Amino acid sequence: MTINPIDAVKRVAPNARDNYLEAIEQGGLLFEQNGITTPQRMAHFLAQAMQETGAFTLLRENMNYSAPLLLQIFGVDHHSAKITPAEAATLAHDPEAIAERVYGLGNPHKANELGNTQPGDGFAFRGNGVLQTTGRGSHRRMGQACGVDFEGNPNLVTAPEHALKPAFQEWSDGNLNAAADANDIVRITRVINGGLNGLDGRKAFFAQLLPLLKERVG
Repeated sequence: MTINPIDAVKRVAPNARDNYLEAIEQGGLLFEQNGITTPQRMAHFLAQAMQETGAFTLLRENMNYSAPLLLQIFGVDHHSAKITPAEAATLAHDPEAIAERVYGLGNPHKANELGNTQPGDGFAFRGNGVLQTTGRGSHRRMGQACGVDFEGNPNLVTAPEHALKPAFQEWSDGNLNAAADANDIVRITRVINGGLNGLDGRKAFFAQLLPLLKERVG
């Protein structure tokens, strides 16, 4: 079975960036190598990718948060960073400082979890690419698995020739084809996101993509 997903992607994500479109258009062999060869598997994979990237419009995680959003996402009782109202007021709309505070050395627990060991790692290795690879450690692991130096050059994660590779690696590591076959979007989301953030959006993308991909079977 051969499925060309590019037309479905363009219809559901009309503002998708060219690098993502090129990666998908040229990614047939990678889809096959990773067993993403049925409409249901492909719809689940693309739905996750679209939710993580704002329908393929975001290359890197946007860390430009207002003070209220900082408290809502990274505040006490919401995140290990435990940002206080006073901190939020000083950090607001300073992406590099925010990234360092929540992902980098300003949050030792999270930095250790992400493998961020150097000043600036929080911003340099913020969410990146199709499934928002995050942290020096993940960039290193994905790079080693894919044979690409993502740690040395994080921009390669969104290069068209490499963009799908770390995403497929994460998908395969999580055994998510089996979850897709079972139509278990909750399990897929937990593996990709670490929680259930944006679950309704993922479901909506899936519902749009599946019938379009079924049309593309040929």
